[in-house]
Amino acid sequence: MEKWVYAFRFVGIGWYIAICIGGGIIGGLWLDRHFETSIIFTLAGVFLGLVVAALGTYRMIEPLIKEEDDRTPGGKH
Repeated sequence: MEKWVYAFRFVGIGWYIAICIGGGIIGGLWLDRHFETSIIFTLAGVFLGLVVAALGTYRMIEPLIKEEDDRTPGGKH
């Protein structure tokens, strides 16, 4: 692949991570204000955002890892 394709893919992954975590925080803050609770929903939103971001990032990077292994003679080292 071209270097620019990798660069744009990694920029997209960065935005994905930011949106997942930011969305969890914003959603948690809204729920905390709506139900007049402490920071429990915010913490849950951060945790959920981190989990979704980690799983999604892995799924986006996995093809790049497999592509690199296919180009390496003899597979993984």
